Amino acid sequence: MPRLTARERREAYQREHDFQVKTGKAFFPYAIFHDTVASLVTVVLIMGMSIIWWADFGPVPDDPEAGRAGGFLGPAYENRADPGTEEYDPRPEWYFFFLFQLLRIFKEPEMLLFATIIIPTLLMVLMMAWPFIDRRPERRVSRRPIAMVLAVATPVALMFLTWEGSKAPAVGAASDHPGAAAFANFQPCGTCHTLADAGTGGTVGPNLDTSNPDYATALAIIADGKGAMPAFKAQGLTDDQLSCLAGYIATWAGAQAGAPGPKAPTAEGYPDSCTAAGPDYAGAGAGG
Repeated sequence: MPRLTARERREAYQREHDFQVKTGKAFFPYAIFHDTVASLVTVVLIMGMSIIWWADFGPVPDDPEAGRAGGFLGPAYENRADPGTEEYDPRPEWYFFFLFQLLRIFKEPEMLLFATIIIPTLLMVLMMAWPFIDRRPERRVSRRPIAMVLAVATPVALMFLTWEGSKAPAVGAASDHPGAAAFANFQPCGTCHTLADAGTGGTVGPNLDTSNPDYATALAIIADGKGAMPAFKAQGLTDDQLSCLAGYIATWAGAQAGAPGPKAPTAEGYPDSCTAAGPDYAGAGAGG
């Protein structure tokens, strides 16, 4: 497409302006009317859904801690939150599922910034900047392939990531094995790591069920840290506590059908180290 001079652009603009003055519709009342109708439809839709939601409420429960049931639009309110539960599966709101899925895809700590900030920001900036980048007057879809691919691919990618994020596997409760509760709760390793026996599903650090570290490797990393992982020995954990966590990981990472994992023979001093580490580490299965 030949590049137009400033004079040619002014003349083309003037011709388009004169044509729109003769054949176009004025902002008032046409655009005002369209905006009013669209706003009214939106408000009526929200009010209608609110009324339907309210009409489906169940009876008020006698137990003040219990939730109140509702219809297909959701309950009136749920059970009062229990901060002591170990079985709660924390998840973001549905409109953050795409970020949730990106965190599951980019599991390495050094990729977190790229997944959660750089990628979404680049997409938003590109979408907002594209009308200023592509300033051609062409309106035919077939003649604007790049703009159409960008406009279609972005929402499709967001919907796909949202859908996949909504299907993320749930996090279960920790077992009663020595060290499991400490791994999942007292020293929240599960925030960053997945280990099925502990009921954790963190995606920041490596998946321990697939990496299966032996005792020496786990102990060295827990004590001295590695990458984004802090050095827990410097944070005040005792030798018994460090040994308990390392032994638990070596024993139960990659466990199948209740049987210890493949690196269990390397777990030195486990589970005796958990008993020595204290009740928060011992668990119901200490000494067994």
